[in-house]
Amino acid sequence: MFSRKSVKFIIGFVVIVLIVWVAFDGVPRYQNWQKWKNIKKQADEFEKTEKERKELIANDTYGGKTPQETLEMFIKAVEAGDYELASRYFVVEKQEEWKENLINIKDAKKFNTFLDPLKETKKYKGSYSNDKKIFVVHEPILVEYVLYPSNLWKINEI
Repeated sequence: MFSRKSVKFIIGFVVIVLIVWVAFDGVPRYQNWQKWKNIKKQADEFEKTEKERKELIANDTYGGKTPQETLEMFIKAVEAGDYELASRYFVVEKQEEWKENLINIKDAKKFNTFLDPLKETKKYKGSYSNDKKIFVVHEPILVEYVLYPSNLWKINEI
């Protein structure tokens, strides 16, 4: 039938073909699979984070029925030294950041420098976005509010 030499040649040829196939087709396929697996993992993490964010927003009960009421509540909490409560009047994504900011402002004894312009914003008219979900006051400093699904206003930016 086949000689031992021809069997070795055929096996060697098949092994070389397999190695070439793996090198030129198998490796790139594996690398693509790894990339897609990583993208899927990131997408799943994003979806989980977004779901948690939406739950936090849905359960958030801090804020006023108007932007001005939210500002009043925020100022009162700051003046009372309740920085945890004051930070709750910000959008969910910025609450921790503002809690730290308020502590730093307190430590630097800059409260009047911070609060006086905020109190002054009540004297100026702001403007609503077309969909009435954003309210912005530009003077004497910029303060931007966002209407949450609960119909409560949150501070987005100072």
